[in-house]
Amino acid sequence: MPDTAALTKQQQDKDDVKDDQEQKLFAPLSLPFKHSVVDGWIYPPFIKEETIEKTKSFELRESDVFVATYPKCGTTWTQNIITKLHEIHETGALKDMGSHLLEIIPWLENYDTEKLAARPSPRYLKTHNPYQHLAQNPEVGCRYLMISRNPKDACVSLYHHAKGFAVFEYTGDFEQFANLFLEGNVESGCWWTHLKEYYQNKNQLDTLFMRYEDLHTQGVHLIGKINDFLALPELSQQGCQKVQEMSSFKKQKTDPSANYSWRNEQRNKDQTPFMRKGTVGDWRNFFSKELSDKFNQKTKDMLGEFKVFDDYVTDIE
Repeated sequence: MPDTAALTKQQQDKDDVKDDQEQKLFAPLSLPFKHSVVDGWIYPPFIKEETIEKTKSFELRESDVFVATYPKCGTTWTQNIITKLHEIHETGALKDMGSHLLEIIPWLENYDTEKLAARPSPRYLKTHNPYQHLAQNPEVGCRYLMISRNPKDACVSLYHHAKGFAVFEYTGDFEQFANLFLEGNVESGCWWTHLKEYYQNKNQLDTLFMRYEDLHTQGVHLIGKINDFLALPELSQQGCQKVQEMSSFKKQKTDPSANYSWRNEQRNKDQTPFMRKGTVGDWRNFFSKELSDKFNQKTKDMLGEFKVFDDYVTDIE
């Protein structure tokens, strides 16, 4: 005869787990991580509608430069390249701006706009805003560096980001997160829509578009393009190679100004560090073939008209 008391206890344990899971869903969209929503776009919980309104109406200057990306798509790497270019040219433009990247090149959506207004030119800023919320003005020709990354690698990196920062309180597994990513129900919303809207409007702005993968394979060449795009003095190939070395992932990982160690108190201590691998293709360690096929189909459906993204349709073998 089965132990009725034991069976009852097992059922109660299951119910407790179910209740606990239900308690992990957060308003306003009943998602398993804390968040806010502005015009249908998902943001971290500390970014509110009034903040986004300020960023949209931020008063621009011709000399402003934005690093505009979906999260985990090479933002920090590009910021670091910019700081090293100024360092090697000894411009002094970013000197005394702060001790780490978020002070030197602030995140517009999470920074005091009045302080930014008081900064001398040139101002370098980062943004994860969708194109809809991008600070822009057709009468002010500031510059935008846009970077894309294979959505599968972006998903893996954003998963570790969501697990790593305590503010999100995300405790789910990767498969759950990947399905949320497919649905556009993660921080910064739909990767495909975010990229498509930027890319199809890039000619409306003074834009340098790059891909994270190409920074790995053509780093010296792209550093030269970034240098010229920023209207910095001419830089030799040797100089570009030096900046590549100065901004390498290995150097960033141990550089306290770049590795986000200043935010360690905000991270879950049992999770991987902010700068994890910085590689191309790590998604194969996380994806099933079924999940990979779903991502491929979404990429074909959303970005098939742009041949530059064809190799984001990737096989798991």
